[in-house]
Amino acid sequence: MIHFKHIGHRLLAAVGGIVILGIAAIAVTYAMRQEASSIQQAESALGKVTDSVGEGLKALMMGGHAKAAPDFASRLNNVPNVIDYRIVRIDGMQAFIDNTTVLKVNERLGEFEFTGRKNDPPPQRAISGDDPGLERMRQTGKRVFSYRTLPGGERLVTVFSPIHAAAACQKCHGEDETLRGAITLTASMKEIDSDVERTWRLSVLVIVAALAAIVALIYWFAHRTVVSRIVEFLGAMETAAVGDMSVRLRAGGRDELGRMARSFNHMNEELFAIYGSLREERNKLNTIIHGATSGIVVTDALQKVVLVNRAAEEILGRNEADIIARGFLHLFDDPAWMEARIADAAKGQSATLLEWKGKVLSIQASTIRHGDGAIIGSAALIRDITEEHRLETELKQQSITDALTGLHNRRHLDEVLITEYKRWQRYAQPLSVMMVDVDHFKKFNDTHGHDCGDRVLAAIGAVLRSLAAPALIPCRYGGEEMLVIMPGILEAQAMAFAETVRLRISELVIDGLQVTVSIGVAGQPGHEAVDGEALVKLADEALYDAKENGRNQVRRPLPGA
Repeated sequence: MIHFKHIGHRLLAAVGGIVILGIAAIAVTYAMRQEASSIQQAESALGKVTDSVGEGLKALMMGGHAKAAPDFASRLNNVPNVIDYRIVRIDGMQAFIDNTTVLKVNERLGEFEFTGRKNDPPPQRAISGDDPGLERMRQTGKRVFSYRTLPGGERLVTVFSPIHAAAACQKCHGEDETLRGAITLTASMKEIDSDVERTWRLSVLVIVAALAAIVALIYWFAHRTVVSRIVEFLGAMETAAVGDMSVRLRAGGRDELGRMARSFNHMNEELFAIYGSLREERNKLNTIIHGATSGIVVTDALQKVVLVNRAAEEILGRNEADIIARGFLHLFDDPAWMEARIADAAKGQSATLLEWKGKVLSIQASTIRHGDGAIIGSAALIRDITEEHRLETELKQQSITDALTGLHNRRHLDEVLITEYKRWQRYAQPLSVMMVDVDHFKKFNDTHGHDCGDRVLAAIGAVLRSLAAPALIPCRYGGEEMLVIMPGILEAQAMAFAETVRLRISELVIDGLQVTVSIGVAGQPGHEAVDGEALVKLADEALYDAKENGRNQVRRPLPGA
């Protein structure tokens, strides 16, 4: 089956079509000329026959043998291959079978010069007076050929050959009759049509044979010199398209195909070198990307995920196919959050921390653009910093925590106190502080040693941590003194909390010794403290008052202090 998607078949069809048209035109022209020549020869032969008849008739008439003319005319029908052969008058009536012409001549001469037919037979019409062929002959005075086809398909030709009146004829017929009649001959065109048909059949055979030969030659030549090379080029290009740049073409010849082959080979050599370099760089990049401990997810311009490294799979707990199927914006199951991170990156903001599935992740997502602003794709860099965050939190906690008591240290106390007092000043949010001091602490150290004193402080720190609500900040103030900062707590509420702390601590027994504390409380509103240190000083004064009044009790500053 011929598939016109192949260039060879299209080329063959195009050239074959042109050749068919050319050969057909030549054959048709030849056949038409042969037909015209056959008809011309037939017409010439018929014309010669009628001319010879006309000359014979003229000789009879001019020789004074007019009486023999009827017999001469009657014998014309015996001419071989002639269907109808007549001599007619100018009006189409049969000549020499009646006395019409004889009577007219005798009347003109005034004597009975000629003797007519006996019994005076009636005139007979041989041809219609308005016959187109006869009419054209009368108008032109020249020989006319008329063709017609019988119902069976046979063609007939009728020649109308004019009989002109010579000068010698004027004596009998007068000067006004320059055209006396016509010789009509009707013959069959069967032999001529058969010759023409044979010519047409021969032309068709010539066309078919020539077409077959030329098409075969064209196909052979085109396939050998063009199509096979094009197929070879196509195969080489398809091979190169899938990454095999080692393919080469035969570069023989100086024609366009040869130059194309050499250009292709040169291009492939250049691409092979470039491809090799790119492959090395790709391998390096793949090594870097897939060996990275940070997760990397990259999309194309349509936001389709096209790259996922192993670290991303491990961090997200999903395989590559699942990540690709979910899409870039669903990396953390929250498209709106991802869009906000991309927007943050466009504003120059750094990575964002996210606690996700028990991990702490550092995420930086951004859109990558060409220099002209067109989007290339998006990328997300994901780092699992859970351990780093834990260590950082521990270090931060250690930096603000007293190692012995587990309470916040003095540096953190000072920072929080300043912050919370400013909040009281700005928003009138209540703020109280509670100063705790161990009763007879020197006794623990002097009698049982410093280790015992440390255990006492550690035990008190544990009580404070256990009783302190999340909003309360217990701190070690210094030595055996501890301070609890209580944002949002009124002084009366702080007094109640201090009493709870005092009672809990009084239940402690360390190395066989009961532990008690004295507590001083001060809060805003209610006093004239100008800053946090002043408020702590008021609590310290209240603490001193508790010790002066017997210890193991809670006191607050006097009103108006």
